[in-house]
Amino acid sequence: MDIQNFFRRSQLEIVTHFRTFLEDDMFSRYPELRERISVIITGSVPSGHYDQHSDIDTEFFYVSEKDRTKMNALVKDYKKSLNERKIPVQFHPAKTFGELKKEHLAGWEHDDSLREYSMALVVVDPGSRFKKIQSTIKWYPKDVLREKIDWLFAEAVFHFEDRLKIAVKRRNNLYAQSVRSHIIKLLGNALLLCEGRWSVFEKHLATELLAGKERVFCQKVGAALFETRLEDIEKTVGDILRYTEKRLMKAGWIQKKSSEYWHGLRPKYKVEHCE
Repeated sequence: MDIQNFFRRSQLEIVTHFRTFLEDDMFSRYPELRERISVIITGSVPSGHYDQHSDIDTEFFYVSEKDRTKMNALVKDYKKSLNERKIPVQFHPAKTFGELKKEHLAGWEHDDSLREYSMALVVVDPGSRFKKIQSTIKWYPKDVLREKIDWLFAEAVFHFEDRLKIAVKRRNNLYAQSVRSHIIKLLGNALLLCEGRWSVFEKHLATELLAGKERVFCQKVGAALFETRLEDIEKTVGDILRYTEKRLMKAGWIQKKSSEYWHGLRPKYKVEHCE
């Protein structure tokens, strides 16, 4: 498999080929790295969103800070060679396993890290160091999940009542469109969490919602995005908000509450990239 065309292959094929590629291309140059690092793939490949515009997002983990200090220069040098050859592989800053557990997986408020590392594909992992940590990452505890969904819906209500409506009154078209997008992102991620799916960035939101059979929500969003009159923007976003409220109520996650209630709600847990 030509690594330049990795996007044409399955996830399993990508992992297998990438492992061979690193063995032949990186470890042959720097054999001292072979037993000292774990290599995983994050991003669009594990989530299934990769295409011809994607890279293979790659992360390295060291056992200790001593190893990172000693060997990170080799990884950076190799990364430079990949860039020069235009290999579609993106190296992210290396971490130690201690950092992973303490700073990225220490609490359920770190949604981005939990999602990335729970889905990560393991390429190289001496002693199954990463796999052992990955096996401990589970779905949200129910009380935490409820707070996250509460927070997302509360933020959406706040932005609708205190941001979008004011933008309409002030005839601020640019701001209204910006707030509209933010509300859609908040509500869309609330529905994903409601369905037991990880929250995502905007670029994957429509794909994940459709995969979760949220076609009605997506149809409403599609119609709303075509509106240009400020009053119509407010009307269509209000419709999306009410639709999502009914969905979340039916699923048992929220109860019917006043706007004032949602305004005053500030749960402890948030969804990192939805702020």
